[in-house]
Amino acid sequence: MTDGRRDIRWARRVPKWKVRRLYESDARGMRDEELLDDVGTTLWLRCRDIVAVLEAREGRVKCHRCARQNRHTVIHRELGRKGDPRDELLTCPVCGWQITWGDYHLSFKRKQLNSGGATTAFETFARDYPHARTPREKVLAVDRLIHEFHYSYKDRPDLATRPIGVNLIEGRIPDVVRFLDELTYGRGTSPAVIEHRAAWRGKIDRIDWIDLPPAGSKSQGDTPARESIRDGKATGR
Repeated sequence: MTDGRRDIRWARRVPKWKVRRLYESDARGMRDEELLDDVGTTLWLRCRDIVAVLEAREGRVKCHRCARQNRHTVIHRELGRKGDPRDELLTCPVCGWQITWGDYHLSFKRKQLNSGGATTAFETFARDYPHARTPREKVLAVDRLIHEFHYSYKDRPDLATRPIGVNLIEGRIPDVVRFLDELTYGRGTSPAVIEHRAAWRGKIDRIDWIDLPPAGSKSQGDTPARESIRDGKATGR
């Protein structure tokens, strides 16, 4: 038995309070740039790890021990090998780090790290966010990301099936959906951010297993997303 899981540190999801405070400061026209960098970097690290999990599933496993020493090393899995794939021992050719595929898989299981039907959104943010230079570019990138969706792989690839906010923001999906619906917007909010929110709400309203109060409802803040959402469907495990 190897102890390779001790070296794995997946990026955490961003806390709701940080996102809420960011939007409140933006709405007042007093953008908190330090908080913006904190939230943006947290989301960037999270997206990088989601992409890393996807690549691992496809056969390219990142060595986490090398990564902690600022080296990028890839361990290639033997896809299609005989026997139980969980028993495959992965060994880093550079530092000798070892872990079975089964243990590696357990390290990200049920942690909302699967890219699902939103691979492009995660890959795009992981690639492009470091190139955002101005606060406006950063806040638009963050806002666009957290209002993205997973889409169906099947006969309707343009059908939004689940918001990706739960992959990025702490909480269960009913809580995260309600949280995003209640974010503060004001005179200082960029028109593009308001457009993102309107487009997000339009898609949410077409997902039949999510039930929010009508947009603009006075009681909106008092009504939770439908609690009958099944755990598996809600979390995309």
